[in-house]
Amino acid sequence: MYTNQILLAEDDTTDAEFFRRALSRLDSPPELVWCKNGVEALEGLATYSETASLPRLAILDIKMPGMSGLEVLEKLKSDARTKDMPVIIMSSSDEPQDIARAYDYGANGYLVKPSRFQDLRELVGSINYFWIKTNRLRPASS
Repeated sequence: MYTNQILLAEDDTTDAEFFRRALSRLDSPPELVWCKNGVEALEGLATYSETASLPRLAILDIKMPGMSGLEVLEKLKSDARTKDMPVIIMSSSDEPQDIARAYDYGANGYLVKPSRFQDLRELVGSINYFWIKTNRLRPASS
């Protein structure tokens, strides 16, 4: 089971605030849970008990200090409790090797951070429409 939340692991405060602002302009936006780095993201997800619902989507910056988004992704996909939670890598990098590595680690998508706020608003709207409102996630195993 999943909550109507997006977990955002983003070390850049400005990028995180722009994402929050773009999300807040949507009709019925999901709750944003912001973690400042990969370690904080994993610690935050660990606080969800075995029976608690997880965020509906995790969005990870690829390059964060301490623990990269790819390292977080690898841990999420190797944990039975979080392996089915959709995870998107969102980065300023458009390098083919970064994109390939993200998919190799199990990412469900890879997005390049837009440089303009209007473009970010459109991207966040698309994320919300597909991942939160339209997409049906795998049911929890019984």
